[in-house]
Amino acid sequence: MTTKILKTPSDSEARIRRVAFRLLLAESEPIAVEQLSAATGIELERLRPLLDELAMAGRIRRDESGRVVGSAGLSIIPDRHEIELDGRRFWTWCAYDILGIFGALGASGRAFSPSPGGPVIELRFARGRPLDNHAVLFRPDEELMTCCENVYEEWWSQQQPLCGPRAGDSMGRPT
Repeated sequence: MTTKILKTPSDSEARIRRVAFRLLLAESEPIAVEQLSAATGIELERLRPLLDELAMAGRIRRDESGRVVGSAGLSIIPDRHEIELDGRRFWTWCAYDILGIFGALGASGRAFSPSPGGPVIELRFARGRPLDNHAVLFRPDEELMTCCENVYEEWWSQQQPLCGPRAGDSMGRPT
């Protein structure tokens, strides 16, 4: 059995992911194909196969109706890690996305990440920066991404959750 190599997204695919991320962030609602077509300027006939390819590669997530519910690590439906951005609830595909999303947006809020063998870890952010520097993130080798067919299933799922000051320690989520 040969492994399919994940290709670099085209300019159109990158634009779709960016626009979908912004729409999900702004609306907190699933994005219909027609809405994404209007927002990207990509005609439906061309957009549909691009969305199929992005979903197969794990670069976007769709619901049973084909609407986009996740893009570039941000999800409006429950996923691996929960985040509160400026008082609004979202999820991310991996712990690394938590850091990237808060940082890129300069956002304030909290993130909740499962801890290996322990309770959920809470991190607080102010203006895109973590307020506590005791947590660490374990990531797979970057080269693994180039040899997987679906980054959501094969690469992001391999990242170990955030850990406390010592591996396995937790900062706990309040109840």
